Amino acid sequence: MSADESFGVDVFLLCGLAVAKPVSYNRDIRPILSDKCFSCHGLDAKHREADMRLDTAEGAYGKAESGAAIIVLGNLLDSEAWKRIISTDKDEVMPPPKSHKTLTDDEKAIIKRRIEGGTVYEKHWAFVPAKRLAIPSAETQNAIDFLIASSLQKAGLSISNEADRSTLLRRLTLDLTGLPPTPEELHEFLNDKNAGAYERQVERLLASPRHGEQMAVAWLDLARYGDTNGY
Repeated sequence: MSADESFGVDVFLLCGLAVAKPVSYNRDIRPILSDKCFSCHGLDAKHREADMRLDTAEGAYGKAESGAAIIVLGNLLDSEAWKRIISTDKDEVMPPPKSHKTLTDDEKAIIKRRIEGGTVYEKHWAFVPAKRLAIPSAETQNAIDFLIASSLQKAGLSISNEADRSTLLRRLTLDLTGLPPTPEELHEFLNDKNAGAYERQVERLLASPRHGEQMAVAWLDLARYGDTNGY
């Protein structure tokens, strides 16, 4: 992550340990504001309270209805939003008690460090072009395995050993068709010692009508839910 995409501050990570890690607005800040703040301080002007908008940089760094600065980067005491967050006055605190929402200590810590360290507001992730990661060209490791192993390593975990062939086929068949493999299919796979045996099973299952049925299950469930509960 580049410097202009991060806050450059510490956040709480796994197991309650505080370690240095850049904070992403989209990953770490937007979910908090979306859940706890945007209903009163977001896009909808008709429901916006105190003329305080937090979903855009222009709004967050502007002034509230009272004339107070909403967020002043590097200055907590002059930031009206922060004073509302830590207030003990039920008529001033954000989120208000009537919303039945509260900010956790960790969420307050992230917001505090965000104000102290500053941030660049990012577009919603859906409008941010994906960036291709550099994947080592190792014959024994594909891109998905590399990404999973990297995440596990950061968490102090290691990737599991490959399952035996019968377990692999069972998992693959259940995932792609929703059904277990037949004894004949299992026998064929176990006796296929040629390179690409697993890949051939993937292709076979993807071409099966059972795969199409499995893919349609979620949509059929949604349609059935709509029919029985109404729109």
